[in-house]
Amino acid sequence: MNDTVFEKQLQDNDHDSHGPKLHFEHVASLQDVKFRVSWTTTLQAAWDLAYDKLGEDKRPEDRLQTDDGKDMMGLLGMTMRQLFDDKHLKSHKFQIVGPTGGALR
Repeated sequence: MNDTVFEKQLQDNDHDSHGPKLHFEHVASLQDVKFRVSWTTTLQAAWDLAYDKLGEDKRPEDRLQTDDGKDMMGLLGMTMRQLFDDKHLKSHKFQIVGPTGGALR
C-alpha cells in the first residue's frame, strides 16, 4: 500500500461516533502514540493518557501544542467535541514539547 492511500485511510478513520483518534508525539523522547478517546474527554485527560501510554513522566515545563505549533495550554479543559466543533483543531496530531532556550553553559 502506498503512503498516500495509507494516509487517506488514517484520515477517514480519525473520527467515529465514539470519538476521535488522536496522535501525540513526545518531542524529547522521539516517541509517539495513537489512541481513540470519547467526544466528552477533555484535552487535559487525553494529554494525561498520552503520558501513560508513552511511559513518560510529565515535567512541569512541558507544553502541549498542535503539530503546526498552535499552543493548546489555554484549552486543556475543553472536550474533544468542543475543540472540533469550535474549530480549535485542524488535525488530530499533538506535540508535547519542553521549554525552548539557548545552549547550556
